[in-house]
Amino acid sequence: MLIRIGSSDNSRIRLVRKLQTRKGRSTERRFVAEGINLVSEALRRDLDIDFVMVSDAYDGGQMLEDMKASDRLTVCEVPSAMFDRLTDAENGVGIIAVIHTLQCDASVIDDLPEDANVLVLDRIQDPGNLGTMIRTAVAAGYGMIIAVRGTADIWSAKVLRSTAGMIFDIPFVYVSGAEELCTILRKAGKRITVTDPAGGRPYFEEDLKHGIALVIGNEGNGISDEVMSIADLRVTLPMHGEVESLNAAVSAAILMYESVRS
Repeated sequence: MLIRIGSSDNSRIRLVRKLQTRKGRSTERRFVAEGINLVSEALRRDLDIDFVMVSDAYDGGQMLEDMKASDRLTVCEVPSAMFDRLTDAENGVGIIAVIHTLQCDASVIDDLPEDANVLVLDRIQDPGNLGTMIRTAVAAGYGMIIAVRGTADIWSAKVLRSTAGMIFDIPFVYVSGAEELCTILRKAGKRITVTDPAGGRPYFEEDLKHGIALVIGNEGNGISDEVMSIADLRVTLPMHGEVESLNAAVSAAILMYESVRS
């Protein structure tokens, strides 16, 4: 179904603006997926799409025509100048979708295979790092992602774009802090694994293939003392020269891919 919107005071325009903030996304329990790739992934997975919004200058080909003709979708067409103010993407995306947030809680860990690995994000802030780690977790076969409070919002447009739709393929939950994290992981029998440049063993000397909860810490401050104190394994990535550390997403990728190394 096609609806044409010409006023910037329209309720759907106001909603999209509201969803540009973390508070708005939390209150409305919805988020905005930008660009044809994310919108296509949402459609393919049959997510709960509130409506699709397109610029009147956007050429979406047959796919867009099919969406406009669908009885199951509401497509809102708006003037290009108005649409461009609704996204911060550097290149015009032309199409967005407002989607109901996927609901998930920590109990999902009980449904994972016993030897499944879990990625823990301890206050990761950079959207690019966050998105890359989500994609890598999916690619490496991790079963779940847990984010400690202080981690960036995965439903922000920048993070969603950097996940390339992979966020829809893995359960993701937030926890309040180290105590809640420890309770969840201990109950599930996961070995809490942290990176420790000073006191860790080389990562390839430990078994990181099965049953671990791999913690990746904040880009500037690393893993919090509270999370470090509950660790079962401490590993390090050997460095040559004067290199002190690697990018958080690079470190995460190296360690996660231990799960698929034969």
